[in-house]
Amino acid sequence: MITLEEFVERLCLVGADRGPRGFPRKRRDRHVLLKSIRMLLDPARSYREREINALLEEWKRDVAPAIDTDYVTLRRMLVDYGHLERTADGRSYRIGFPAGPVAFAIEVDDVDVRATVAAYLAQVRARPKHPASRLR
Repeated sequence: MITLEEFVERLCLVGADRGPRGFPRKRRDRHVLLKSIRMLLDPARSYREREINALLEEWKRDVAPAIDTDYVTLRRMLVDYGHLERTADGRSYRIGFPAGPVAFAIEVDDVDVRATVAAYLAQVRARPKHPASRLR
C-alpha cells in the first residue's frame, strides 16, 4: 500500500524535482504519477480527447514539470493502466477503475496535488544554493 507520506514524497521527488526526465520505470512511481493525473479528473463526467490533452498539459506544467513525456503517451498510459476508459468510437473518455496490485491509502484522495507540488517547489527555491557557504 502506498501511504499518504510516500505518495507526497514520490510525487514531489519524481514529478517535480530536477528534470527533465522521462516517465519513471519503477512501477510504484508510475502508479503515483498516474494516480496524480486521475485525481484531477471529475469522475462524474466524460471528457473529449482535447479536454484530456489540455488537462495533461496542465498536469505537466503544474504537478510534474520534471517529466518530459508528451500528452499522447500519457493518455495512452492512462488507458493502458486502466485509469481512463475510452468509448468504442474513441470520441470520449471517463475515469476507469484499474484492477491493479497497487493500493493507495484513503487519505491520498484528499491531496491537492497542484498545491502540494507548488509548496514543495517553493521550499526548494528557498533553500540556499550552497549550504557549505553558511558554515563560514
